[in-house]
Amino acid sequence: MTVFQQILWMFVNIRLLGREPRSPRNRESLIHYAALLEIQYSRICVDLGTARHREVATIAGRIIALLGLTQAAEPLPPRILSLFDRHESG
Repeated sequence: MTVFQQILWMFVNIRLLGREPRSPRNRESLIHYAALLEIQYSRICVDLGTARHREVATIAGRIIALLGLTQAAEPLPPRILSLFDRHESG
């Protein structure tokens, strides 16, 4: 799984957990942003408990199987797309 795919996976899961994923900041790299999303996701999971985390991961897997990872994560904020473009061209 690429870093961008990990970001999309966490995006889907954070939204399914009822929260809005944080947006990337101007100077963040794709890898830093992925790490910060992972921290956000982990904190939400701790707050909501293991059972809810497993339930959401199962639902996310089914949605992704139906739609594909990119469509399941949409709409993506423009900053994420520009961060990805900057990462690819760098």
